[in-house]
Amino acid sequence: MPIYQMKDGTLVPFKRLAPGADLYEKQIEDMAWADLEAFTGEALFPVARQPRIPGGGIPDIVALTSSGQVVIIEVKRDVDRGQLAQVLEYAGWARLTNLDEIASLYNIRPNHQGPDAFFGDWMEFTDSTTPVTITAPPRLYLIARDFQGRTRSALDFLEENGLPVAVVPVTIYNDPSGTQIINIDIEHEPTLKDDPDGGTSSKKPPITINGQRVAISDLIADGVVLDGERVVWTRPRLGESHEATVNADGTFTIADGTVWNSPSVAAIHAADVVSADGWETWRVPRLNNQRLHDLRVQYVKQHTQR
Repeated sequence: MPIYQMKDGTLVPFKRLAPGADLYEKQIEDMAWADLEAFTGEALFPVARQPRIPGGGIPDIVALTSSGQVVIIEVKRDVDRGQLAQVLEYAGWARLTNLDEIASLYNIRPNHQGPDAFFGDWMEFTDSTTPVTITAPPRLYLIARDFQGRTRSALDFLEENGLPVAVVPVTIYNDPSGTQIINIDIEHEPTLKDDPDGGTSSKKPPITINGQRVAISDLIADGVVLDGERVVWTRPRLGESHEATVNADGTFTIADGTVWNSPSVAAIHAADVVSADGWETWRVPRLNNQRLHDLRVQYVKQHTQR
């Protein structure tokens, strides 16, 4: 689908870039690693980038959901059958791994690597006093510019049969001035099977309306969250709190004056942690300290009942 910008009453097309495989993969992987939520729709706990996993293989990104699901993210310019088979092998490893093995891969930055750092960071992310263990099934995210015909059909078959795999087409465009536009098109969320007790085996996918993820900008447009809204993240166990301001465009300005494009990335930088779920952590004092997550749930209920 062509993408245009309006300039002086005229539609000006964006030029779709066709970089080499190495350039595309590195550029998109850098972006995904910096903001996992932008590509998956939920806050994830980053474990490692291109780790060498037991038994062989080097997945692009390994992460965890807050409920303990292993997430494998692979970035390819074009996905063919051989690459799909490789990703399924990674899923086989993820299905059998354990928390100690995941901890041994942990490598975020010099002061956040190795098992000792992992368990402290992991418990902070999950807001628990004991480590949340690994749960099944793992999730797969395939980020690519194109998916070859038979491969796409195979992916559809896997998704239809309950394998938690999400296809994320990502295209890079240039406008006439050279500004890059990144189009992230999550076509479906990973399917989660029900557990034997009638619940779900893991955290539900991000909240959507008509297939679209609800964003902060939706809450602002609806008047739920105000331009200039003050939000607070209080962390009693550490005896500290952090504040941010929500801007009209849905970005967040934190105490040091920097601006971030999502609640989770803003929380990460405000508290200097490796990961955080901003929807869960930020609260709105004006609205009786409700979480942004609570406001999003209310928004979805209101708009789906109309």
